[in-house]
Amino acid sequence: MPTKMSHSSFPEEVLEHVFYFLDSDKDRNNVSLVCKSWYEVERWCRKSIFVGNCYALNPSRMIERFPDVRSVELKGKPHFADFNLVPDGWGGCVFPWIISMSRAYPMLEEIRLKRMVVSDECLELIAKCFRNFKVLVLTSCEGFSTDGLAAVAAHCRSFSSHFYYSRRRIHITDPLR
Repeated sequence: MPTKMSHSSFPEEVLEHVFYFLDSDKDRNNVSLVCKSWYEVERWCRKSIFVGNCYALNPSRMIERFPDVRSVELKGKPHFADFNLVPDGWGGCVFPWIISMSRAYPMLEEIRLKRMVVSDECLELIAKCFRNFKVLVLTSCEGFSTDGLAAVAAHCRSFSSHFYYSRRRIHITDPLR
């Protein structure tokens, strides 16, 4: 990002440095509302995104707003889906998100998904498109098999571990052992 002076008379590099110390998403969001230049600086230094409802936001809008993300957390179906109160086949498909992120975030390192439908094809896309991928967390997700997980483990050189939780079992795999 080129060096510019912001309206607050601080160089953008100084603001970027300050923004990196803001741990809370709420604080970062509030800071981005101060003025346009602060919004722009925060836009470029945000590395982690949390989307609490995958239907509340279009993936292209997230990518437009935050072009340099390294970690994404997405939630799909509502909480009561954990108790079989949502019809089979109802929503939570992560595939459109992964396609969009694969084009925009080739350096993505971490994906955390909760109550989403994740196909083996989707896991293979993750494995092949993100060069520096390290962490995959699938909580109460469905639609994938060990073949999809094997593709991630086989293709991701920087992969450290994955964890997925189903309603019946917890599986933890550390490929370094």
